[in-house]
Amino acid sequence: MKLLPKFLAASLLAATCAFAQEQQAEPAKKSDFGVGVRGAFNYTTMYGLDNDWNVYGESDDTPPNGLGFEAGLAVRLQLLPFMQFTPEVLFNYAKLTQDDGKMERKFKQMGIEFPLLLRITPIDKLYLAAGATVELNVSDEAKLESGVMENAAGKFEHDFPEDYDRKTVQLAFTFGVGYNIVAGLTADFRMNMGLNDVYEGESLLIDLKGGKQMTFKFGIGYWFM
Repeated sequence: MKLLPKFLAASLLAATCAFAQEQQAEPAKKSDFGVGVRGAFNYTTMYGLDNDWNVYGESDDTPPNGLGFEAGLAVRLQLLPFMQFTPEVLFNYAKLTQDDGKMERKFKQMGIEFPLLLRITPIDKLYLAAGATVELNVSDEAKLESGVMENAAGKFEHDFPEDYDRKTVQLAFTFGVGYNIVAGLTADFRMNMGLNDVYEGESLLIDLKGGKQMTFKFGIGYWFM
């Protein structure tokens, strides 16, 4: 009977070791739901303008463009082993300028973005993302900083009245590629192709009708869970 306690103890120890080895052999299962944060530096320009959008400028003048940033929250929903739905809520700010040597304008934009993206992981750590983005305009300012005109009497500066307002809703198609650096930490590159006109209004000097925004985004994300 003295051997029974020793036999039970040895059996319990062996079972514990076997269970521990089995747990180590099985990879950790990723949660079907996650919450994280994302931030990005952005470069925005405009496309779709007519060739003569700048009335007194050259046909190859650079349209309004500039830098900005965005930051906010993201949610991850696992749909399939290789597919995730990742909606986000982001605050963004951009400051665009347009300077053709005669006129200098500044366009300031603030908005709330709602990217609705699907992520597909074709190979380990690398993922592709695509979907729609809806942006609500929070604040905007379009201002003619300075203008230098020239006539028979010579050059002179004048502030021309301009009336441009950014439309309330912007729609875009978003696609990009990302990489899981370490567990929870990702880096990505995205491109937003605007689907509707950005500004409404008029000016005697420029015509922004048909102008849509294109934004390149370099971002970092982190999943808390």
